Amino acid sequence: MIVTKVVGKLRDLEEDHQHGKEALTVEQVFLSWDELQKRILRKTSDVGRDIGIQLGSGHLHPGDILYREDGHVIVVRVKEEAVLLVPVRNMKEMGLAAHAIGNMHAPIEVKSDSLLTPYNSVLVEQLTKLGLSPVKEDRAFAP
Repeated sequence: MIVTKVVGKLRDLEEDHQHGKEALTVEQVFLSWDELQKRILRKTSDVGRDIGIQLGSGHLHPGDILYREDGHVIVVRVKEEAVLLVPVRNMKEMGLAAHAIGNMHAPIEVKSDSLLTPYNSVLVEQLTKLGLSPVKEDRAFAP
C-alpha cells in the first residue's frame, strides 16, 4: 500500500463514532520522533501490512489517518523511546535546561514543569552539573 496524503485526524473521526455510528477498527503505524519529519518512509503496521509513505509536502503528526475505508483506518502513532525528562521548579531552571539542550541542537518538548528531549548521556552530565535532576524514561516523544 502506498500512501500519498493524510486523509484526516483520528480525534475528529473518534468524535463521529462516539455518536453511535459504526464500529471503528484502528490499525497503527508506529514512528519515532525523527521519522515524523520524513516525507518518504516504508513501515510495517501493527498487523503486518507493508506501507509506503510518499507525502508531497508537509510531515506526519501523531493521530494522522493514512487510510480510511468504511470503519477501518490506519493511524500514525509515536513509539516509545528513551527520553530525558528534566523537571524544573522555576524559570531559572527552565532557562538553564533549555540552554543546555539547545546547545546540543536537540529537539525539545516544553511542559509547564519539565522539559523532554531524546536521551543523551552527555546531556545528562551537563544538566546534573547545573544542579538539575534529569531522569531517563521510555515514552512517546513528539516535539
